[in-house]
Amino acid sequence: MERKNIRRLLQQYLLGNAGKTGIDIVDNWYKSFDNESLVKLPVEETAATKQEIWEKIAPAIRPERKIWLLSRPMKVAAMVILIAGAAGTFVLLNKNRQHTLAFTTISTAIGEKKTIITEDGSRLLLDAGTTIRVQNDFAKNRHIELVDGEVFFDVKKDDERPFVIQSEGLTTTVLGTSFNISAYKALNNVCIGVVSGKVSVTGPSATVNILEKQQELVYSKNNNSYKTITLDESLTAWQEGRVVLNDLSFDEMAAITKKNFGIDVMTNEAAIKNTRYTTELLITMSPKEAAEVLAAIHALRIQQQGNQFFLYK
Repeated sequence: MERKNIRRLLQQYLLGNAGKTGIDIVDNWYKSFDNESLVKLPVEETAATKQEIWEKIAPAIRPERKIWLLSRPMKVAAMVILIAGAAGTFVLLNKNRQHTLAFTTISTAIGEKKTIITEDGSRLLLDAGTTIRVQNDFAKNRHIELVDGEVFFDVKKDDERPFVIQSEGLTTTVLGTSFNISAYKALNNVCIGVVSGKVSVTGPSATVNILEKQQELVYSKNNNSYKTITLDESLTAWQEGRVVLNDLSFDEMAAITKKNFGIDVMTNEAAIKNTRYTTELLITMSPKEAAEVLAAIHALRIQQQGNQFFLYK
């Protein structure tokens, strides 16, 4: 039955003009809810559903002096009319929510790397201090959210189910390939480098680029700008135990050393704070050794206080 016909029937029902056939249709429809199993949603999804329903109903609510005492079927019918008039019915919203994706969060600790094999057989290698959210069911979709950090993806080919990764405002879509995404919240640049195959990268409004083997996309969050370069081997150096700092600000450098060595690199000097840092460290170094190498390369000295290392001239 078309929506306009459903709305007309419910309006007639509320006014008492539906006739016996119309009344039976609405009553039977209402009773059918007793046989429906409830959809159990996570707490955050339940809250989102409540908010969505309220946003649909609220614009249609008007204060009335007269109070109507409605039967339960009539209340349901009135509710459906209000929601349908705004954009749809609660039943439609509920059905849509049944398709809401459920995710499992996986994280790595300081200095830790972790390999994840997803349901479809794809292999994900997570760098230190990384957090991802993996879709629980890959039956229809393959969806990953890279919340923070860096991941190397070796995706099993599946023409029917594209593999989709969301990271810092970018959406990377592949069918089957291997590539690296660096998307640290503390870093300005998001880097996507393709080792084999090709990937599609989409921004908030349009496709940014189609990347092929040995190509890398660099997205600047500060400038909202994109550029495509030849794949920089330093992007995947972390898989070999090398921590490559490539022209990073002081805060960016401090964030990376924190994730890999568990130390806080600090300074009270503006000149050091404004320096750009380019250094290569080995993950096998002790925290103190890493700080000493970092300081020596930039002609600085260090003072240690527990896990804090202060740089000074």
